[in-house]
Amino acid sequence: MQWSEFGAGIEDKVSRFFEEGRFAAFSISLLMTYDLLLAGLLLTPGGDTGVGALANELRVWCFGYNPATGRLEIAYVIAMLTPPVFLSAFLGFFWWDGLSKLLAQPRVFVRYMMSALFCVLLAGVSFAMMAKPGVEGDLPFPDKALRTSIMPPHLALINQKEQAVHLDDLRGKVIVLTGVYASCGHTCPLILTQAKNAIAKLSDAERADLRVIAVTLDAENDSPGVLSTLAEGQGLETPLYNLVTGEVAEVERTLDAIGIARERDPETGVINHASQFILIDRAGKVAYRLGLGPRQERWLESALKVLLAEKKATDES
Repeated sequence: MQWSEFGAGIEDKVSRFFEEGRFAAFSISLLMTYDLLLAGLLLTPGGDTGVGALANELRVWCFGYNPATGRLEIAYVIAMLTPPVFLSAFLGFFWWDGLSKLLAQPRVFVRYMMSALFCVLLAGVSFAMMAKPGVEGDLPFPDKALRTSIMPPHLALINQKEQAVHLDDLRGKVIVLTGVYASCGHTCPLILTQAKNAIAKLSDAERADLRVIAVTLDAENDSPGVLSTLAEGQGLETPLYNLVTGEVAEVERTLDAIGIARERDPETGVINHASQFILIDRAGKVAYRLGLGPRQERWLESALKVLLAEKKATDES
């Protein structure tokens, strides 16, 4: 075969690709696959590691997701999801004759759909490999972007030493609110360890202006004595660490107001719950909400330093 014949063959295939609707079929498949994966991203449960962490990170960049409030920017969602639909409609209108013929050949159309899916997945995997969520040094703490100013709920409970703990009495200090329970064998120890690791990197002066309040998720069973045993085992001493409990109804009301979701498995008694750190600034406002994981631990340390440093600004004013 001569080069002229080879070139003519290539030119003929390219012309057919565009004229017979194959280009439109592939492009529409690519656009709609991309759109479906974005929609799936909105429904993917968030988390602190693995797929959940990657989903949260993508939601931040694609949909304006704010981890502090759990809200998406509707304008971002519309801007991301609608263009592929309009482009697909545009391609379908101008290439309808060719597309209608391809629709009569399901195997050909399915081949283009599979090719489009492969391209989108390949791009997604490449992005995931480059993102490497949780790697040291990634994404510095976005203190201004995540900062909120929300009034915290009323909290009046007793700690492991049966001492009263009231949020109102702690105004002027930085507060870390979380939820744990004594018989939890996995997540709660991780929550307490993450808090201790971040706090261990603070100075003595910083720790003096900090209080950690861990509200029990199992008020029926976690008496002050039970929480005292947990505190001793974890090396949590007052006044810095306060494991608090109280009347069941009051504890449940407090947890609902804080926004810590939980659900007890009726068969095992295990409480499935959210892993959150709610940070309250010196002015008594909820400043940040953080989760569990390597990056969140680094952000917890950074957030505490930001909030504790605000004392200097207050004093100078």
